[in-house]
Formats: sequence, C-alpha cells, structure tokens
Amino acid sequence: MNLLMKGTLLSTALILTATSVGAEASTRPFFTEVGKDTTVYRLMPDKSMRPIATLTPNKRYDVVGVSGSYYQVEVDGRRTYGLKRDIPLKTTTLTKAVVADSQYDRLLHNYTARSVKREVPYYYGFLTEAQAVSQADSALNGSWRLGAAPGRQAVPDIAMFDWERDIKVGDSTSFMFQAQYWMVLNQVTMAYHYTKDVKYLAYGKQLVEGWVKQYPTAQYKRYPNAYHQQGTAIRTFHLINFWNQYKRSRLNNDAAFSALVLRAVEGHGEVLSTPSFYRPRHNHGIFQDMALTDIAETFPELERSAEWRELAAARLTEQLDHSLSPDNVHLEHSPGYQVYTYEMLYRFNRWIEANGFTTSPRLEAVEQMPETLVHLVKPNRTLPLFGDTTGEPRTTSMISTLRDYPHLLFAVTGGKEGVRPLERTKQLHTQYAVLREHWGEKRPFDEAVSLMMTAGFHNTAHKHQDDLSIDLYGYGRDFIVETGRFGYTNLPERNQAVHVNAHNTINTGTRQLTLHASTLGKSGILSVEETDGLQRATGYSELMGQGVHHTRSISHDQAGTVIVADTVRSDSRASFTQRFHLGVGLEPIEEKDGETMFRDKEGRTLQVVQMPIASTGVMRLEPSFVAYRDFEWTPRHQVVSTKTGAGTSFITLFHMSKTGTRVTFSHVTETDSAYVVSYSLSDGRSRTIEMPKGEVDVPEEEIEIVEE
Repeated sequence: MNLLMKGTLLSTALILTATSVGAEASTRPFFTEVGKDTTVYRLMPDKSMRPIATLTPNKRYDVVGVSGSYYQVEVDGRRTYGLKRDIPLKTTTLTKAVVADSQYDRLLHNYTARSVKREVPYYYGFLTEAQAVSQADSALNGSWRLGAAPGRQAVPDIAMFDWERDIKVGDSTSFMFQAQYWMVLNQVTMAYHYTKDVKYLAYGKQLVEGWVKQYPTAQYKRYPNAYHQQGTAIRTFHLINFWNQYKRSRLNNDAAFSALVLRAVEGHGEVLSTPSFYRPRHNHGIFQDMALTDIAETFPELERSAEWRELAAARLTEQLDHSLSPDNVHLEHSPGYQVYTYEMLYRFNRWIEANGFTTSPRLEAVEQMPETLVHLVKPNRTLPLFGDTTGEPRTTSMISTLRDYPHLLFAVTGGKEGVRPLERTKQLHTQYAVLREHWGEKRPFDEAVSLMMTAGFHNTAHKHQDDLSIDLYGYGRDFIVETGRFGYTNLPERNQAVHVNAHNTINTGTRQLTLHASTLGKSGILSVEETDGLQRATGYSELMGQGVHHTRSISHDQAGTVIVADTVRSDSRASFTQRFHLGVGLEPIEEKDGETMFRDKEGRTLQVVQMPIASTGVMRLEPSFVAYRDFEWTPRHQVVSTKTGAGTSFITLFHMSKTGTRVTFSHVTETDSAYVVSYSLSDGRSRTIEMPKGEVDVPEEEIEIVEE
C-alpha cells in the first residue's frame, strides 16, 4: 500500500467527537484516547491518505483494525485511519472470547508489543552468561542439556519434535518434568538477554509454537506429563520472560504468534486457577500461586486477572500459614527443602518489590527462614538426610543471601567466616531436635558431635517413613545416617529409600507408617534441653497406627556416649523392629550377644550396646545402602533389633571414639517415668543418666491431608 499522504489539510477541519465513556461506552475491546488534537485520515481510491478529521483529546474512540502503520479508528460509524505513533492503543478488558477470536490477532499483536508491563523478570533457574550461551548453543546444535539424568536430549529438528514420542525419559521422572517446563526456553531467553542475538529467540519461537499446538490448555487433563502441577507454574515463568524479550525484538512481526502466546498465557491462568488442579499445603501450590500472580500482574487486561491476583494472594497466605511454623521452619519434612523454598520465595519477594506489586503479607516471614538452617548444618557442612534431602557439602552459594546471615555463614564455612552461634541445643518447631557438642571453640570444628532427631507429620510432601529417626555425626564422620532420597525416579531404589526399613526408627513387622488424615499432627518433637552437661531431647509418634504409641528420648553426654531410649505401647501383641543404619566404612570387628563394635580405616570406633530391658530380643547385622547424592547407592551395614510383646522398650547405648575407648560396664533400671542408665568407660569415666519415657497426651491437629 502506498502510505504517502497526498493533498493538504482541509481549510476547515472536520472535528469529530466521540461518545463519552460514561454514557454509551463501546463494547469493542480496543480503543484510543488521545492527549492532544490528533489528525485522522481517509483512505482514498488511489491508496493515498487524506486528512479527514481531528480527534478530540480525552475522548474514547474504538480501534477496529490495523493497516500497515495505521490503526483503523471508528468515529460515528465511519472508519478512519490514524498513525500508530499518534494513537495510543488501549483496552480495559480482554475477554476469553476476544483472546480466542482470530479477527483480533493483529490488534492483540500490536497491543502486546507496545505493552510495558512488568520490566523486572522472575527467573526460575537464573544462569550466568557463560552458562546460558553454552546451554542455548547446545540446543541450537540439536542437543538439549537438562539437569536431570540422563542430562541430554537429542532434538535434531525442533520444528518436527514430538514432546511425547521423542523424549527419552530413562529412569528419572525429573527429566520429562524439566523438558516439559521448558528449561531450554529459559536457556535461550537468557542467552538472548546477554547477547541480543535473535537466533536464540527464533529457536524459542519454534519451541513455543510446537508445544502449544501439541498441548492445548483446554485439554490439559489428557496430558499429565505436560500439565504437571509445579511444571505448569514454572513453564508460565519461562513463557512470560521469553515473551517480554521477544516482543521488543526485530523478530516480532507475526501477529498469529503474538495471539498464540497470549492464548497460552490466558489458558495457563485458567488451568492454574482451577481448584482441582491446585496443590494446597505443598510447595507445588506455592509455585502455582506465584505463577498466577505473574500472569495477573503482567497481563492485567485479561478478563480474570483481578480475580486471579486475589485468588493467588489468598491461597499463598494459606500455604504459608500451613507450611511455615511460627519459628519459620518449613514443614515439608526435609532440610533440603528449607533451602529450596527459601530461595524460591526470597526471589519471588524481590520480584514483587521491584515491580511494586502486592501479594500475601505472609511473605515477610520468609526473611527469617535461613536462621533455622544454622542449626541444621552439620559440622561437616552437610544437611542431615531427613526426607528428600541430598548430602552434598553446602557452600556459600547455598542461598543467595547467605552473607546477610552471619551465624549461617559461620556454620557453612566451618567457622572461617561469620559469627559463632551461641545455641548448641535447639528445638525447631515439632519437626527437628538438634544437639550439638560445640562450635569449634577449642576443638576442630568438623569433629564436633552432632545428634539430630526428626518427627512431625504435617502433610505428605517429601515425608519419608522416618518418624523419630536420628542422625549421628562425630569426629569427622557419620556414625548413624539416613538413607537419602536416591532421586525422583521409577527405579526400585527410590521405593527402598522412602520405606520404613530405610530409616533409623522402629516399625511393626513389615508395615509402613500410617501417613493419613487420621494421623496428621500425631507426631512431633516434645522437648530439647541441656542440663549439667547433658543434652537431651524427646519426641513421640502415633504413626504406626493400630493403637501403637512410640516415644523416643535421646541424649549425648558430650563425651562421645549417646543413649536412645524407645518406649512402645500397644493395644495388642506385635513384633517391633528397631533399625540403625551406619555410616559407610564402619565394619564390624567384634560381636557378642547384644553388642557389636565397628571400626573404620582411620581407627574411629562405634560401640553399639542393646541393653536388656523388657525382653532380651534379637540383635543382628543386615546389609543397607545410602544415597548421599541422587542415583548413588553405596553399601553399608545396619544394626537390627527385634522384640515381641504388647509394647516393648529398647535402650540402646552408642559410644563413639577416635582413641579406642569403649564401654566396659552398663546397666539399666526402670521407674514409672524413666529409664536409669549407668555406664563406665575404659578410661575410668562413668555416669548415670535418666532417660524420660515421655508418655504424654497427643495433641490433636485438625488438618486435611493432601495426597502425593
């Protein structure tokens, strides 16, 4: 079209007025309101533009189409043309019908391209320039690089890629999850952010087009891989970040693609807001709330955005009320998720503040979450393998704000930086008990004895069959340690890792714990104390079900001797099995009835004494495995003791040494409220300790369970 204007302005300009917004407001989705007198034109038969009228400032005129560098503006039923640079394209509400109607594609394209909403992005998976470019280049060369095993996915032609048929999942369920939440789109988006090379956006466009056409949001129930509860939320972040880069690039000349993106965003909002799709009382639901907030704030014109904003804020408040304890412990049974959830919520909070948005006031509590981690970091700078936690050493990159927390910095750096904490014993809500020997004041930091116990059942999120399980570390090594998560996979090792037999606790026969609505809140840490140099903690659990009540008391005399006192009450006779899984490299060197001595290559020893109480029982060694990292499965030993009765007791004494000391005498008597344990060591030391039975009324907790 020849857009050269011919002729001159009419000597007397025709002033066209528009209907007042407050009167007969137009039902057209797009309109303009100019700030000054603005000329509009008539399209002549010879394709030239002739000035026809002047728009009145601050009046509403419908915009009904796009023609090259002009918007088609309707006044009094007549179509005129206004230069895009002079006509601010506006809308109040984009209904679902408008977004879905292809006749509006070009207007949607122009509107979204000129929108300046949300300039500060929320990144799930921030990458450095080197990381982003390397991973994006690999994708462009036909090989996706994902975090989960097997790590790579061949994609020789993204235009022909089938997201179901072509993804080689292998053993890890996380691989499909990461592919479907568009980890690769994040890589190419960030690569463009750093380099401004549009080849990355071109690849991203093909990725988005292919996926959206294969997985329509209206049919999300048919595609569980594509529409994972958390994955759908993460994909939303990546899509919006990609679009905010793409729409300002020179590639943005395809109205159909702009409309496709907007429909995908609107469709994801519909899915994320659907009650049956939502995951309450779980970090996945928190992600859904964050993603819904992202849509509502980035696209406030969408018909349901105001509703979604309020819904996300209300749901997020409920999520945080449930998942954060008053002392800011994340109640998903895994220290590793205290780290993960804090970092995710911290960056979300920063995003909210940077853009001037509003959401749940409960986000203010997130700032205190790292203080809890101080006590969960072991002397070797790892976290205990409770729940779905991995055992890699933690560094100063554990959380992005670590240097704002001097006590945590001290714990993570082994005392080299930061400020030494004062507390050595700590109860973290009902979920963890921590007994720590020292913070490196006079002895090596990494040789401190650390004894922890976990309990609490708040929901099924990352909850293993590990109630009242313990973690015992000292003198530079693990002595008793959990099994770890092994990884999110369909391999049998994953089932073994979460099974009750993989944990340092008690079970009945081969029965699993009862993780059900009827047992919510019927487990927890009751007390943690330090008196006269003795550190002690008590917890309880009714998760064995069938009227079984289990109380465990643990103590450390701060001289290498630990006592675990188990009291089990039952309405009926049953077989009860107690297990302690040992650290790798501890080998048996001496065995006799009720007692076994282990030693490692460095000469450190662990003596396990099963003291005679209630009944003699049977003590034996069995093979075990540990997964400090995903997909590791390292052999080790476990000490297994079994007793039968209508309830029973186990009093287990552990002595750790790096100099060869051992227990030479031990004795236990029972009172109505406690076990009185006496012992002597080969170096002449002796002590008598009372271990409370800790039998209490179990507090009720009225919460509905959310199944995995």
